[in-house]
Amino acid sequence: MTYGMYMSAAGANAQNHRLEVLSHNLANINTAGFKPHMAILQARQSEAVLQGEVSPHLTGVDHLGGGVGIQPAETIFQQGPIRQTGRRTDFAINDNESFFSVQRGDNELLTRAGNFLFDAQGILVTNHGDPVLSASGDRIRINPNLPYEVTNDGAVVQGTQRQLLKLVRPASLGDISRVGDNLFQSLTSVNAVSDQDRKVTSGALEHSAVEPTTAMMELIEASRVYEANIRMIQTQNDSMEQLIGRVLR
Repeated sequence: MTYGMYMSAAGANAQNHRLEVLSHNLANINTAGFKPHMAILQARQSEAVLQGEVSPHLTGVDHLGGGVGIQPAETIFQQGPIRQTGRRTDFAINDNESFFSVQRGDNELLTRAGNFLFDAQGILVTNHGDPVLSASGDRIRINPNLPYEVTNDGAVVQGTQRQLLKLVRPASLGDISRVGDNLFQSLTSVNAVSDQDRKVTSGALEHSAVEPTTAMMELIEASRVYEANIRMIQTQNDSMEQLIGRVLR
């Protein structure tokens, strides 16, 4: 493969990755609490530099760029729009750093999606069936046959029992990673949000933070750049065939 064809192939691969990330974002424009991904592309150094054969601070033919490299996608933790739903078990967090705490197996995971509901046993769960934890670390449970209320600070009240939803904050948003189903796992310890810092709205949901118009424009741009790289590969392949034909003639 010629150098130019390699560069075009690397560019096409990078734009294909970008298309996948943007398509995933657009597919989740209606997912409560969803945080979009950002595709990270980085200029790749030449093979000679990567192998340590030459110094990266010199100049010469061995320092010609090696195309585009793909880095792990990053999550953009920006606040999504909050809209009233009228459902008592919907909760929205009004800041960028706090998360609801839920249980999956033996793990305590984090989520921004507050579209909860009570199951047949009276346990408050996510739409994937994971129990929502209270400030005391227990599952939130009520008697499903008796009336209950919710408060605007994120508590479920039934009779004399008041169960406050657990809100936590990681030391840094860079310390958490996605685990699927709109859930995150903190790689470091998390801190409980104090009562005065709780910003919870009941009967409302934080909607997806994806901006559809911007995401669609980026998708079109990435698609055109991908097509341009494919055309460059075809052009260079045709030129190589013509060159070989002349040499063998």
